[in-house]
Amino acid sequence: MIATDQFSGLFVNENVGSIVLACFHGTAMALALLLFFYAMSIGKISVVAPIIAAHPVVIVLFLAVQGAYLPVTQLISVATVLLGVAFVAASDSAHYENGHETKQYEKWHRVILVSAASSVIYGVAIILLQNAANGIEDLQILWFGRCVGFATVCALLLFKKKTAFPPSSKWYMLFILHGVLDSAGLLFILLGTKGSVSDAITAVIASTFPIVTVALAWLILKEKLGLLQVFGAALVFGGVSVMLTH
Repeated sequence: MIATDQFSGLFVNENVGSIVLACFHGTAMALALLLFFYAMSIGKISVVAPIIAAHPVVIVLFLAVQGAYLPVTQLISVATVLLGVAFVAASDSAHYENGHETKQYEKWHRVILVSAASSVIYGVAIILLQNAANGIEDLQILWFGRCVGFATVCALLLFKKKTAFPPSSKWYMLFILHGVLDSAGLLFILLGTKGSVSDAITAVIASTFPIVTVALAWLILKEKLGLLQVFGAALVFGGVSVMLTH
C-alpha cells in the first residue's frame, strides 16, 4: 500500500461507510477463524472444513433478502456444491478415530455446533468484505481487516490472560506462512468482487477450499476418507465447473 500510495485520500468522509464495513469484516473474520481453529482442535479436519465451506448459504440468503436472483443453472450449481459439502461432512467414516492420532475428540454434536457457528460468521465476514469493496480499494480493505482482526485477537488474549506467542519458536514460520496464505486468499476474493450478483458465485467457488484441506488431512494426518466424502468432493468440483462455464 505504501509502494502504490493507497493511503493517499483514504481517510475522507466519502470512505467512512466502507472503512466501517472493512473493520467489521476484520472482527468477524478473526472470530470465524478462532472458532474454526477451535473446532479443528476438538474434531477431525475432514468433518470441520466442509461445514465451514457451507458459508455461501448465508451469502445467497442475504442476496435473496435484498431481492437479487441467480440464473437457474447457477442456482442448481450452488445447490450441487452445497450438497457435495454436506456429503463430505455427513460421512460416518469421517468421525472415527485413527490409531495414528493422539488428540482427544469432543462429542460430535459439539464439533458440528462450533463449525456451524464459524461457518455463519465466516459468511457474514465475506458479505462485509464484498460490500466494503464498493467504496475502497482491495488492498485498503485487506489492510483494515487484518489490522482490526489482529486487534480483536489481542483483546481476547488480554481478556483470557494468555500470551500471544507459543513457547516453542519452531512454529513461528508456519504461522507466518498461514498468515500470508490466508491474506492472499482474501485478496483474491476481493479481486473477483465486481459489485454484482456474480459476487455470490465468487464466494461459492472460494468455498471449495476445504476439499484441498481434507485431501491434505488424508495425506499428512492420515485421516480416513469414506466413499461418501469422495463422492461429495466430486459434486463440489462438478458444481464449480458448471458455474465457470455459465
